[in-house]
Amino acid sequence: MTERQFATLPIKKVFFYLTIPSILSMVFSSVYMMADGIFVGRFIGSQALAAVNLVMPIMTIVLALPNMVAVGSSVKVSTALGEGAVEKAKRLFSASVLMVVGTGLVFTLLGILFLKPLIYMAIQDAALAAFAYDYARFFVYGLPFIMPLFAMDNFLRVCGKAKYSMCVNVVVSVLNIALDWFFIVRLGLGIEFSAISSVISMMLGSVFCFAPFFTKKMTLHFAKPQISAKEVVGILYNGSSEFFSGVAGSFLATVINGFLLALGGATAVASYGIVMYIDTLLVGVLYGVLDAIQPAVSYNLGAKEIGRTFSFFKISSITTAAVSLVCMVGILAFPDVLAGIFAKGGDKEVTEMTIAALILFAPSYLFTWYNMVTSAFLTAMDRPKESMRIMAFRAILFPLLCLVLLTLFMGVYGVFFAATLSGGLTFIAAVVIWNKSARQLRGVSG
Repeated sequence: MTERQFATLPIKKVFFYLTIPSILSMVFSSVYMMADGIFVGRFIGSQALAAVNLVMPIMTIVLALPNMVAVGSSVKVSTALGEGAVEKAKRLFSASVLMVVGTGLVFTLLGILFLKPLIYMAIQDAALAAFAYDYARFFVYGLPFIMPLFAMDNFLRVCGKAKYSMCVNVVVSVLNIALDWFFIVRLGLGIEFSAISSVISMMLGSVFCFAPFFTKKMTLHFAKPQISAKEVVGILYNGSSEFFSGVAGSFLATVINGFLLALGGATAVASYGIVMYIDTLLVGVLYGVLDAIQPAVSYNLGAKEIGRTFSFFKISSITTAAVSLVCMVGILAFPDVLAGIFAKGGDKEVTEMTIAALILFAPSYLFTWYNMVTSAFLTAMDRPKESMRIMAFRAILFPLLCLVLLTLFMGVYGVFFAATLSGGLTFIAAVVIWNKSARQLRGVSG
């Protein structure tokens, strides 16, 4: 499939052609992250698992920057292609890739200088801090090589190469799991080798993602990078909702970890970490749908086919709602099985708290799908302000409010239930914002 067929083929054919490979990619990526948690939790220990959970917010903030450039530029590039402005799309693409690589170099330098003191200042427990630093430092060293993976994956889908993108992600995930097993289980090495496994795998993925763009077989290929200050601002503005989501989510995760440490110690942090590993699988599938369909939505917007964009919204909503419901039922039916996969057999305290956490967290999936779909489609339709409003409600305002209020009455278990209550409140806000934006978009098209 080429990008030109986004506006000509039947909606369902485009949707499933793009989303099935992307969902498989995200499932493999989520399985790798779950396997990483299993290897760390079962073979190194719950304290190491807690350390990984404490570090991930920092890594999420760092990776939010290339994701902001990737999302913002892919929307602009897809829209330009839909308008028939191919040369403009090429130079925006080339300039965006340089922006991502440059960001990686800057953050590597900053990490070398400041990572260790920041971690030891943020984590007062010396043992936890040591685990966290050992895990994070290798990610920092590899940033210039792994950041491009996230951007190039987006551009592959812009060019209609969904299956190639899937193959790259599957290879990265399988290699990651294999290296994790070899280093941690077979050789009995420490937590830093979990990070090394990820960096090696992602670096290989970056190479595979770059390769097609050095040829002239696709519409996009590397050209002289030219971009104006106005275009840079437009890219960053359009990707700002994704960046805000990453930063706000990381800030929220840091706050949550503080509540967990104060109310339940390392046990609570480890339990919440397990919930997040499981949550990654569902959220990964939803992102797989929404990331995959973004180029088609933006292309049709550029081609003035606004009716098709709403058709994509409808089928995306039905699909993500069905997946979310199945996942919620599965978690509520088998919380003990899921908790036992990650925790050591004798770690009864972590297992029991994780079961309770899963039961309290699972109903949030009734709302997650809609909050994600509306935000993603508003971004793809070049309406970042509205998308950011939903992100603000979903990622920081309602979660913080619910976190403070629920922990007063439920203690540490209020942390686990906060996602459900805040998700419901965000759902109400998202309905209002989407309906207003949809009326405006239809009015413009009419």
